[in-house]
Amino acid sequence: MIKRKTMRPVTLRRVIEICSLALKNRHLDVKIVSEKLNTSRLRAKEILLEVERMGLLVSSRDFWIPNDRTNELIEYFEKENWREIHRYFLNHYHFYREFIRILQDCVTSEKGLSLDEIKREGEKRKINLNRTAVEVLSDWCERLGIIQRNLYTGKIYLVRNDESLSLEDFLKDLTDIYRRLSLSRWQKEIFVEIPLIREHLCERLKISRTTFNKILKRVYLNNIGRIELSGAPITTLAKKSPLREKRIKLLRREIIMSTQLSSQKEREGITVNKKTYYYLAIH
Repeated sequence: MIKRKTMRPVTLRRVIEICSLALKNRHLDVKIVSEKLNTSRLRAKEILLEVERMGLLVSSRDFWIPNDRTNELIEYFEKENWREIHRYFLNHYHFYREFIRILQDCVTSEKGLSLDEIKREGEKRKINLNRTAVEVLSDWCERLGIIQRNLYTGKIYLVRNDESLSLEDFLKDLTDIYRRLSLSRWQKEIFVEIPLIREHLCERLKISRTTFNKILKRVYLNNIGRIELSGAPITTLAKKSPLREKRIKLLRREIIMSTQLSSQKEREGITVNKKTYYYLAIH
């Protein structure tokens, strides 16, 4: 049999479901997967073959059995240890590893990469990452918290793990991005949406939104008078973004363990002393 060179598109949810089924049934075949996941037999076989390629199943004739790695991944999932799940795929799944390497090589760039740019970079490196594979892996990594997307431009980037960024450097970049966004509106001293600033600054510094919020609060409290925050009405457009932030949660069912995949379009402001602000100005 000729080994398939491209990734079969499988969602992270399906990977978890297959591993959970394997541990409960011990012997999986196409019929069981098709019935439990309510999918065609052809699709069931595709999923089984790709999960096997991830090192999470062992095939024997017409059925698949779990191994130690299957149990390992489910344990990480039960503990919601997304970082260890990331490490597993990094070590055992070729397509995932190459996807991450492409992003790592661009980590010093001010901008992230679009899905098409990742695909083209994969072609240069002779990696079989088609557009669908890039979309699937991007979804995996975003839900695991390994990457973030700029929710206004769609550019994606790896998130730094450390929070060693100095307040001075943060303020410098914050001011630069604020000036660019405010001047683009043909005015000088105006309030700019904090969610918009957050997306652009996180992309430049490769930090998480949570890290941005923590540092912005400290910078604001150290620069009251220079930095001014403002609230917003309930219906403000500052809370909206073109794209949604993707998340993952543990979902326990009676028969099968699965994931709860959610997406959030409403953007958060920043809360200081129990008051929430959505706009920022730097004088």
